[in-house]
Amino acid sequence: MRSPNLTVLKGGTCHSAGKARAINSQRNKAIGKHQHKISKCKNGSPRHRRLVAAKKKVNFKTKLALCDFDHQVSHKAANHVINHNTATLIVGDVRGIEKHSKAKRSMGRHGRQQLFQWSRGRQGRYLQEKTKLELVHQDESYSSQTCPACLRRNRPSGRHYRCKSPICGFSCHRDALGAINILQKAIYAEHSPIGLDTTILVTYLRAEKHWSLNQRKTHQKVQCPKTRARSSAQNRALSETSQTSKPKLANSSTSANSLVPDQSVPVA
Repeated sequence: MRSPNLTVLKGGTCHSAGKARAINSQRNKAIGKHQHKISKCKNGSPRHRRLVAAKKKVNFKTKLALCDFDHQVSHKAANHVINHNTATLIVGDVRGIEKHSKAKRSMGRHGRQQLFQWSRGRQGRYLQEKTKLELVHQDESYSSQTCPACLRRNRPSGRHYRCKSPICGFSCHRDALGAINILQKAIYAEHSPIGLDTTILVTYLRAEKHWSLNQRKTHQKVQCPKTRARSSAQNRALSETSQTSKPKLANSSTSANSLVPDQSVPVA
């Protein structure tokens, strides 16, 4: 039983986008490899045509994989929205975030590449179609750096935020912190503090079904003996079939008798 002065913010769910970054990274490596080979080929040659076709195939398969990932993410987010009877859907306004990143030198080329390949528009469209709600874009500047308890700005390192103020000591998941500040700005039009006794419950999920490290190790320990037993059984079956398929050699005595004609002479 919780105390009456304790406020609990329930329903916070964070979905990881690591699978999308992995898909884009794999596509970038494959495209770079094919492009390097294409640059050394003559235009119109058979090798050039094969490499161009392989490059198009990589782009097509990556597009399908990203669309499937965006559908899964938006489906889980839409279920969360519908289950909580949400009337207004507020999202952070990140439109055009990658345009001035090179001029401001705020990140390197790999970070800019991830921003340019982020399919945020498609995810928002899918979420809008599944929830039947209009998206309200809210400015999210300093939303992941501002402490919601003391309003002090701290630049976090990693995915977990911890306020550097010795009096405050607020800690939370970085994505949940950004969602709280976006909600406060949407309600009060500015960063508004929350109570120090507020408990934030965050559920961190993956968009797709994924095995944990312990599950993978356990499955590997179970599957390795099964694989070895299966391979040995297959080898035995192959050896038995090979032996049965070979013609049986006749004995030396029978072979000799079969080869020598019958030379018996009748006796009068």
